[in-house]
Amino acid sequence: MSSSDENAYWNAFYAGQHPDLEKPSSFAQLCRDRLEPGALLFELGCGNGRDALYFADQGLRVVACDRSAVAIQKLTDRPDLVRFQHRPRFVAADFAELARAYDHTHEPLDAVYSRFTLHAVPVEIQTAALAWSALHLREGGKLLIEVRSVKGSLYGKGEPAERDAFIHDGHYRRFLRVEELSAEVTGLGLEIVETTESDGVAVYKDDDPVVIRLTARKPAR
Repeated sequence: MSSSDENAYWNAFYAGQHPDLEKPSSFAQLCRDRLEPGALLFELGCGNGRDALYFADQGLRVVACDRSAVAIQKLTDRPDLVRFQHRPRFVAADFAELARAYDHTHEPLDAVYSRFTLHAVPVEIQTAALAWSALHLREGGKLLIEVRSVKGSLYGKGEPAERDAFIHDGHYRRFLRVEELSAEVTGLGLEIVETTESDGVAVYKDDDPVVIRLTARKPAR
């Protein structure tokens, strides 16, 4: 499935209304307790902004990107953004364009947050996004990831695309292995703080996926 096809899928998805995706995810609420007030957070793939807006409402400074220009335009046009202490910034960019979204001249990040986004890109794009994250985190900064596991019930459904990846329900979905993700993160010089792998924590309608939750920290040099 081409990148343009994926963009078209997500633009069509976010052009619609999704009242069931307005509240912050349980992962965002869990991560909030791990972040200091005023922390600078970059979200990799914000979708309709449910978590980005939650973090901003909690007093964090938020920069968020998404591949869907439709989603970003809807977020940017929201009249209620003025209510935040720190107005969130939304950028239309996919994971191959992160250097354009947030480059070396910007302040180091206190956190990089990715929920249900790394499994939506090929493995080489994941690798580039994780390397970018490790580079831009400040010492003590945190990498916060929630992603689908190979142990989930949707694994294997659809047309095979690459290892552990399938085209299903009209879009690309890849499933991760906790030991491989952990090894990649530590290989970038980050310290694993916590990993879990379970179902029951990211239920959406009739889908109760097994997800990997990983928190890592950039150590002092």
